[in-house]
Formats: sequence, C-alpha cells, structure tokens
Amino acid sequence: MRKDVAISLKNKAIETANKFSNTDRVNNFNNESFKVCEIMPISAQGAYVIFEKSTGKRAIAHFIHVDHPKNPFWQYYIIGSQHLLNLNVLTDKYLEVEQHNFPFNFNKKEVEGLDTTIEERNGQLEEVPDVLRAIPKHI
Repeated sequence: MRKDVAISLKNKAIETANKFSNTDRVNNFNNESFKVCEIMPISAQGAYVIFEKSTGKRAIAHFIHVDHPKNPFWQYYIIGSQHLLNLNVLTDKYLEVEQHNFPFNFNKKEVEGLDTTIEERNGQLEEVPDVLRAIPKHI
C-alpha cells in the first residue's frame, strides 16, 4: 500500500468512527461511540478496520480504495455474515474470469501453439503452465 493511500485510509477510518459515534445518528439506538481499534491492509487497495464500541462490542468494516485519477477515495461497508458468504462465492468466479481474460492480452501469433500439449509439440518445451493450456483456440 502506498504511503498516501495508507494515510488516507487512517484518516477515513477515524472519520468513519466519528460519524458512527454521533448520538443523533439514525439506528444508533444505544448511543454508542466508536473508536478505531485496528487497521489491517489486505491488499494495495483494500483493508479491514475493526472499531471498538463504547458498549465493549466490536464491528468490522471492509474498506476499498478507489484510485480515481482526479479524486481518489475510500468506500466501505460494515461486514455481516451475508457479505462473507457472498465474497466466498465470488473468489472462485473471480479466478474463472481472470483465467478467461488472460489470453485476450495477447495477439494470435503470441499464443499460437500454447493450447497444445507437450506431446503434440514433440517436446519443444519441457513444461507448459496450466493457465496457458486453457487458452482458447479461437484467439
């Protein structure tokens, strides 16, 4: 995570805690206040933030940095079990999409022969990575 992104994450986490600490806030039935307990980067553009509530309970939020060229910003949501279940399903689909998209980074000449097996090429290469074996012939 770049330094500027990390600094803006810390500031957004504190701003979010202050926003949730507003006793007049809708759905703040217990008049809870929030403070940042932990900030943990999980990628160059993502993090989770754990908030400690004045009741002793904790909340966790997923923060995603949108690196807009003119106005970068942090988006977040408080994580519930439904989010984790949805994200769990998305990880496999994300991999499928990446594998599908990979060959589109090359022109036909660059991928020619990469969809064949070692035996079909009479040992021209010792090993072909699995991701390249899956390249469609229509490219």
